[in-house]
Amino acid sequence: MNEQKKILIIDDEQTIVDILKRRFERLGFTVFSEYDGATAIEVLKKEMIDLVVCDVKMPNGISGSDVLKAAQTHNPTSQFVAMSGHLDSHESVESIMKDGASVFIKKPFPSLTEVTQQIASLIA
Repeated sequence: MNEQKKILIIDDEQTIVDILKRRFERLGFTVFSEYDGATAIEVLKKEMIDLVVCDVKMPNGISGSDVLKAAQTHNPTSQFVAMSGHLDSHESVESIMKDGASVFIKKPFPSLTEVTQQIASLIA
């Protein structure tokens, strides 16, 4: 069943994207990965994504909130996981959760296994 599920991972930190991509591919998901919000939105316009995992704060003027809005428009049934490693982004986290994110995960991850299981359970 997982091979039909599609996950989009967006983070400006390549290491985070690479680690999560490998984990979810091993679990049988189809994984798209992007490093900025603009290209992520293009993927959301072209693909039916089941789950979006997105950093809240990203460069180039397109935030996690912008990606969430695009996901709600183009993939209204997708789940959205917000991530952030910035302690000063409390308002952004509160706002994105209020706007419809399913889960918030703090970086660095306390346990990669637990985080992977928590995210995967949203679409399993």
